[in-house]
Amino acid sequence: MLKTGYDWDDIRVFLAVYEARSFSAAARSLGVSQPTIGRRIKSLEQILNNRLFERLAEGLSPTEAAVSLASKAFPMAEAAETLTRHSALLSEESVGCVRISMNEQAAMLLVDRVGEIRLALPGIELELVTTHIEASLSRREADLLIRFCKPNRGNLYGQKLTEMSFAVYGSVKSSVAPLKDDENLQNWARRNETRWIGWDDEHSYQPDAAWMKTKLPSIKPMIRINHAMMMEALLKQGEGVGLLPVAVGDCNPDLVRLTPDIPDLEVSLYLIVHGDLRFVPAIRSVMGQLREVFSS
Repeated sequence: MLKTGYDWDDIRVFLAVYEARSFSAAARSLGVSQPTIGRRIKSLEQILNNRLFERLAEGLSPTEAAVSLASKAFPMAEAAETLTRHSALLSEESVGCVRISMNEQAAMLLVDRVGEIRLALPGIELELVTTHIEASLSRREADLLIRFCKPNRGNLYGQKLTEMSFAVYGSVKSSVAPLKDDENLQNWARRNETRWIGWDDEHSYQPDAAWMKTKLPSIKPMIRINHAMMMEALLKQGEGVGLLPVAVGDCNPDLVRLTPDIPDLEVSLYLIVHGDLRFVPAIRSVMGQLREVFSS
């Protein structure tokens, strides 16, 4: 059997520091203490008899030795990740933990249906992560993704869960009159007494934000948010009007729909899984339940 003086945990720590250029950031990503990171790097430097990082004002700078080591270590990490994914296929039971990373709009649809999934799959723990940042499936940062975009790279498999329509909503206590059948949406939206809530500039890529920018360029939101659930909360408080997924707004008794479905604002929601994990029993079972939840 081939033996080596390297400790794989030291290599994992090294790669985390190499990517983050920071001991503290690497510690957070790995869930360990910063002193542990320091000890691991020092141990590796002693084995190599070479310094790996220089401390600069802007952060850590890898030395030539670190760059050389990284070129060999990253393929090792990818091979280890592949082995981990394939080992999950050895299980025949739908048990374990499945981590689902989703955008906020998907979370708003799913939150009331989690109980159904738990009843159907009592042996599976669910870890639900709501974030704008797309987790890496190849690195097992998540087992499943729910996103607006269909995957177009790597060994990823995606299937459409549902079509998501949007409409304008306000509080049931609001005095804003709904759009009339013969009224132009743009004219209605420009009424002086109508206060709008919208996304901030950093999140202008959101489909409803992009629609507003294109179709209602003269509307300047009085309140700007960076989280879809904040939109729902502010609408309930009567702070203005704004766009919500119809499946969310129509089910909220504190909200009133002010427009029909926006005809040119309908987006597809996709369920994405790594190709190596599609047939892992626990993940496959959760995928089936998600399809059922979003289709009903």
